[in-house]
Amino acid sequence: MRRRLVWLLGGWLVGTATAAWLRRRIRRGVERYTPEHLRREVANRGTDMLSSVRRIAGEVTDATRDGRDEVRRTRHTLDHEYGARRRHRPFRSVG
Repeated sequence: MRRRLVWLLGGWLVGTATAAWLRRRIRRGVERYTPEHLRREVANRGTDMLSSVRRIAGEVTDATRDGRDEVRRTRHTLDHEYGARRRHRPFRSVG
């Protein structure tokens, strides 16, 4: 078990270091061979994409929060209608 853990952590460490080194090397090559306006355009697109991902994540969070509130309201209604026993029935598998 120890060997597996050592190999797992060693592989993770080598993979992470290699990815960081490769990313840095590619970034330097791109900076060396691309014109300045193209670099700015790529940076702006990255920033725009990041802001839209953040916006979408915020919308999903808001929708989830709204959904939870609606479930709470609905649950109260169902508890009143069916009684508290309704929630505590065990689930039976079919088949």
